[in-house]
Amino acid sequence: MRFISVYESDNEMFEAISKIFLKGKSFELDPTFSKGNFYKKFPEPKFKSDLIPQRNDVIKCDCRDLTYVNSNTIESICFDPPFIFRNRKSVTNDIISARFSYFKSFEELIQMYFDSLKEFYRILKKGGYIVFKCQDMTDGKFYDTHTKIIEMARDIGFSLKDIGIIVKKNKILLKAKKQNCLRKVHSYYLILRK
Repeated sequence: MRFISVYESDNEMFEAISKIFLKGKSFELDPTFSKGNFYKKFPEPKFKSDLIPQRNDVIKCDCRDLTYVNSNTIESICFDPPFIFRNRKSVTNDIISARFSYFKSFEELIQMYFDSLKEFYRILKKGGYIVFKCQDMTDGKFYDTHTKIIEMARDIGFSLKDIGIIVKKNKILLKAKKQNCLRKVHSYYLILRK
């Protein structure tokens, strides 16, 4: 079977990444597990943690300080962190802001990503993979989040092995008085290797 770079579901993307990069296995760790919605049709990771666990089998832990994991022991990580930032309360009471935390600035968000990548480098075995799901942001202007992540990952010592794209047709599209950039209805899957 030939796998493509663009899918409409996370499960399809997981299947492709698993076959190509993980020898058909699931991820070993998800440090931002939340409710585990990613894994309805894909095997859950062996290790699951979250800052605010939603299930009893999820360890309470910040993804920037995974003290329960020894250095150089993990083969693969699925990372789907928060991606919203704004220096104000939501004026539209949007679902994403209500459900997930958000950061006050782009710099604060990027710093969290950098600190997480450093911690992942510590715990990953040589040759291990991070699958980093991210989305570029628009809040009056365009923020190229995925390129910042790639730059930081390379600075830490990771290599970029591939990029996948998820296109969500059911994205919530808010009306804007003036649109300054294209509305993002896709996310990236960055496949990084230690």
